[in-house]
Amino acid sequence: MSGASAALHHRGMEEFAVSEDGCPTAPSPAVTVHTRVLHRACQVLGGVDQLAEHLRVSKTMLRRWLEGEDVPPSVVFLKAVDLIVPPWGPADDAHAESIRLRKN
Repeated sequence: MSGASAALHHRGMEEFAVSEDGCPTAPSPAVTVHTRVLHRACQVLGGVDQLAEHLRVSKTMLRRWLEGEDVPPSVVFLKAVDLIVPPWGPADDAHAESIRLRKN
């Protein structure tokens, strides 16, 4: 087995960390903005089952994304982002307006 294929073979056999809340975390080399957002969304909803249902994807596919084995489609990723970003409010409107006025 070549060095690259051996690394891939062993990577697939690694134990992935699962936090106390049941949401898998990717191993350090595989951590990306995608894995971090999905992990936080998993925590917000209370687990893999709930997040998979919310995103309308299989638990198997979700786990692949959480573990950094694959990248979710943009539409799925943005749905997860919506879960973790605070809602836009009046203070945000005021800030956006002040920026707009400074540009003019």
